[in-house]
Amino acid sequence: MKIKITTLLLFFVSTFLFAQEDWKTFAKDNFSIQYPATWEYSDQKPQPNIQFVLMSEEASQNEDMFRENINLNTEDLNGQDVSLKDYAKAGLDQVFAQIPSAKMITNNDIKLGGENAKEIIWSANLGNGILLKFKQVFLLKDGTAYVLTFTATETDYDKYIVDGEKILYSFKFTN
Repeated sequence: MKIKITTLLLFFVSTFLFAQEDWKTFAKDNFSIQYPATWEYSDQKPQPNIQFVLMSEEASQNEDMFRENINLNTEDLNGQDVSLKDYAKAGLDQVFAQIPSAKMITNNDIKLGGENAKEIIWSANLGNGILLKFKQVFLLKDGTAYVLTFTATETDYDKYIVDGEKILYSFKFTN
């Protein structure tokens, strides 16, 4: 009887600890990504290569007028033979040329959905008085570059990075 109660207790505890919050899945072409139901999906494209934007709950902008978000930017490499390292470096060189206040924080090689990826964290003051912090993940697949970007104010970064990373790391290629 004692073993049955212990087993039952462990079952309930593990179910509680590993229960998935209410998350949604967005799938398009050859990829999918998951995000909390409290976040909002938008396919409005602030730039032509942006595939989607996921935005934190609207209340997140009450204090600082900024809504934390994740977007996916893609680029057709037109048959160019470019390495992941070189692509990520070129992207960052462009950022640092356009935003002199940008500062590199980390630059790591990771695996995302079984694929080699570059994960880079950097921050910058974009001139509007808000210091932003970015976590970008670069991937190359079948002649296309994929850049996932999580953006938050520096003051709210730690508050949103847990969900931000869950979202980023849920990205996977479906074919």
